[in-house]
Amino acid sequence: MKSATLMCVSACVFLILVSTGLVQGKSLLAIMSKQAETLHQGLDLASKVGDIGSNVIAFTAIASNSRSYSSGSTIQFNQLKINLGNGFNTGNYRFTAPIGGVYVFSWSLSLNSNYRGNSYLKKNGSNYHSLNCEKTYQQCGATVAMPLKKGEQVWVTSATTIYAYGTHSSFSGWKIN
Repeated sequence: MKSATLMCVSACVFLILVSTGLVQGKSLLAIMSKQAETLHQGLDLASKVGDIGSNVIAFTAIASNSRSYSSGSTIQFNQLKINLGNGFNTGNYRFTAPIGGVYVFSWSLSLNSNYRGNSYLKKNGSNYHSLNCEKTYQQCGATVAMPLKKGEQVWVTSATTIYAYGTHSSFSGWKIN
């Protein structure tokens, strides 16, 4: 301890002993010591939990408006529900990996019956996985895992002309490793 801190602690102990009596003062100091130890353990645990939580990466974005998309168009998931790690960009509708690892992505489209609901999950511009839905009013989706390096991007595009209902269509991702 620094000398000023030691002097302050000594003065506090002296005041407690003088004002409460020796027996009662010792008991009070023992209780305060236990409370300080418990507080120290709690703060130590909280700092460890904080370290674990700081690496969480997860997002869910929805399409806020119903609209049609021509083949090859990026689906406009522009309203965030959650964006831990700030990997999803509502300006370009893409997820950019803040750190490398294995990620899981899931997307779901609510479709009009006049359109097939074909879409692609893109990784850095290449088709990584496809989703094919028939011409019926439906909700269809897919979930895949993929490795990403820091800075790699993932997004969803239409593979055919589609009409997707907003607020019922979503795109989510989270880091698992």
